[in-house]
Amino acid sequence: MVCRVLVVISLLLSLVSCEKEQDKVEDGVSLELAKERKANIGGVTYKLYFSIPADRSEAIMAESTIFFELFDLVPVILDFKEAKENILAVTSSDGRKVPYTFKNEHIIIQPEHLKKGRNELVIQFKAGESSLNRSDDMLYTLLVPDRCRTLMPCFDQPDIKARFKLTLKIPSRWRAVANGEPVRTEYFNDYKLYEFEETKPLSTYLFAFTVGRFSYVERYVGGRWIGIYHRETDTSKINASIPVIAREVSHALDWMENYTGIRYPFDVYNVVAIPDFQYGGMEHPGAVYYRASTMFLDRNADLSAWMKRSDVIAHETAHMWFGDYVTMRWFNDVWLKEVFAGFMSDKIMTQLYPDVNHRLNFFLNHYEPALRTDRTKGTHPILQELDNLKDAGTLYGDIIYHKAPIVMRMLEREISERRLQIGLQRYLRRWSYSNADWDELIKLLESTTGQDLQAWNEIWIKESGAPVIEFQKNGIVMTDESGKNRVWPQAVSVFWDYMGLKRTLIPLRDSLTPFRYGAAVVLPDGDVMGYGCFLPTDFSIRFLDDELGNLNDPLYRAVAWQALYEGVLHKKVKGEFFLKLCIKHLPQEKNNLVVNRTLSFLKIIYSTYLDEGSRQLIQDDLERFCINMVNNKAEGKNKKSYFNTLLSICSSPKSCSYLSSVLKGEQDLPEDVTINEQDKISIAFNLVLRDTSVYEDTKAYIMRTVKNKDLLDRFEYVYPSLSGDKQVRDSVFNALLVRENRVNEVWVEECLRWLNHPRRRMEAEGYVPKLLGALQEIQQTGDIFFPGSWLSAGLAGHTSKNVYTMVNSFLEKHANYPQNLKLKILSNSDHLRRLHSEEENRDRLK
Repeated sequence: MVCRVLVVISLLLSLVSCEKEQDKVEDGVSLELAKERKANIGGVTYKLYFSIPADRSEAIMAESTIFFELFDLVPVILDFKEAKENILAVTSSDGRKVPYTFKNEHIIIQPEHLKKGRNELVIQFKAGESSLNRSDDMLYTLLVPDRCRTLMPCFDQPDIKARFKLTLKIPSRWRAVANGEPVRTEYFNDYKLYEFEETKPLSTYLFAFTVGRFSYVERYVGGRWIGIYHRETDTSKINASIPVIAREVSHALDWMENYTGIRYPFDVYNVVAIPDFQYGGMEHPGAVYYRASTMFLDRNADLSAWMKRSDVIAHETAHMWFGDYVTMRWFNDVWLKEVFAGFMSDKIMTQLYPDVNHRLNFFLNHYEPALRTDRTKGTHPILQELDNLKDAGTLYGDIIYHKAPIVMRMLEREISERRLQIGLQRYLRRWSYSNADWDELIKLLESTTGQDLQAWNEIWIKESGAPVIEFQKNGIVMTDESGKNRVWPQAVSVFWDYMGLKRTLIPLRDSLTPFRYGAAVVLPDGDVMGYGCFLPTDFSIRFLDDELGNLNDPLYRAVAWQALYEGVLHKKVKGEFFLKLCIKHLPQEKNNLVVNRTLSFLKIIYSTYLDEGSRQLIQDDLERFCINMVNNKAEGKNKKSYFNTLLSICSSPKSCSYLSSVLKGEQDLPEDVTINEQDKISIAFNLVLRDTSVYEDTKAYIMRTVKNKDLLDRFEYVYPSLSGDKQVRDSVFNALLVRENRVNEVWVEECLRWLNHPRRRMEAEGYVPKLLGALQEIQQTGDIFFPGSWLSAGLAGHTSKNVYTMVNSFLEKHANYPQNLKLKILSNSDHLRRLHSEEENRDRLK
């Protein structure tokens, strides 16, 4: 009798436990679920098989054998964001069927079908394809941050690391690359089998493979083999780029090994150059993805293009240690892997380009990109909150990629370069092939240095926003626009004129810092110890108009242009004046990095911050300026920058005729200006936008003269968005709202930019409500940067009060809208706020 009671009680407790597990399971991966799984599951290995047919309409059949240790006998919950029908069978190691429940994107297996200790489950399934970027002759996985569960059943959280043993069946003419090294390849009539070596422990978001028609080359550099998979067809680009890519990967690996004191922690390094890849790069060990157009450059590429390639190689390589070897515990700390990848890449670049002003490069790489979000109402702290991994993609953006490196450089100055290096070496050794969070690292740095870093941590890491800094009669004033009266401790450079140009460094520790030398110009410190929106006064505007060319350090010329641009955004400087300053001062500017950043400001001001009358008044001067710089005045590598600026601003028949002649090869250009196939397509798009009567002829010309298949595929997808027929453009926009038509997000973004181009902004206003309405689905179905790109491409071209009202109305009607997406809307519509908020306030006061 007692035994029966005990059995009944045991069954009841088991049922209660199961019900609790069922209640706890929600879509995505909740923080609660992740913590419980981490406490109970370890030693995971995935033995995987995928059969990939040549016909992309056919399903990909797959099998996963999952080995894991179970510490307590509790239900096991696997993540699988696909239909239940995709699960074909779940069995044990001896072939017995294992019962399971499928609920809210999870496979739930009860304790009675498991055992304490080592378990083995075999799952046959149809692979999910929402994160398989699949075209006719290529397929690549992209599983960051929580997309492994869209491909296969798994424990999809960064702190349950696993080993992956992969076998792929692919068409016989394709190649395959994955995290591990190929250990066996078998050839059959119409397919072949690749078997890859088991990996070191990896987080699920780092699992990757790519298959398709690729060329493959390898180079032996610095005592190691570097493999390069690519689809480039331009032999001059291939010959110019392959040696440089291999050399720079090897250099980055050597530098990281020296800095960390740890050998490259993975077995193989392959570069995979993917046409129109969604990101600049992705750090999968063994199969590092890069955007092909960044990697393969023509012989006349300018310094900015070379440095962009070097920077992304250094960044992704640094991730092998910071992010892959040691990974954040939860994606709220995603900034932690990004900040050190960016921080290390800046250091690597210093050795790679000894003749470049790297203080300048750091400023240009991070300062304006950080403020692009931090000066808006859509800003957020570096360290963010995250309750569910399904929302992890919304955490990515300019703050973690650009403000975080600025802040980390401040920390390095605070505790010393050597102490930071020692602390990071301890961090990597302590959590090798494992996980750690920011709190653990900051405590380790405090123990290494003996310094209390909590006040610094609070204002720079856990608080959002940037101060506004300007010179007033009584000194240097720091303002917190949020109204919280916060102070960001930092140092700034002050220029003043007393018997010659003087500069001094002044620390700011309060909202008012007296300055006794009279009127002055306050700018961020050249070593980027200062950060904020530095506003010019009437005196500083006159001063820079006269003295900008006399600032010998190109860094301070870049800082001055940044301050003037900030003045335009804050309505302290007129847009027309800024453009006239460009025409006046840029002919004397030799530095390619300063030229490119200033021209980017010029293009934004021209399209966004000038009214139509002002634009027409300065149009001829700007076009003439650009053409003269291309043909005569600019330094060799700068000529292409001015050509691309002309492409953006051209309007007159004369400039369009000039560009048409360039497209057809009828216009003589300086030898420093090379027009490649990508350039031809860009010229074609811009010409058709301005004169739709040439639509068909231009299309025929491009189809006849461009040979690269990937470029032609992109051209055919994007081209209808330039049609002169609004019904055609409407149909393109409506097609983009359908998920199946958004396979290539880079192409989608380009379509949106042309559909909402400033020249079409009036006709495109009707797209805005649907654009905003689709954002949640875009976040749920797209890759991590896509929500921001979707908004930027759709809103950047608009300047009307009507669109500003649409955005505000949308936010008012959706009071409970997801906070991170709301912030992205506010950030990407900030130009509308700056154009119309004062007018709106005046209307309210009437």
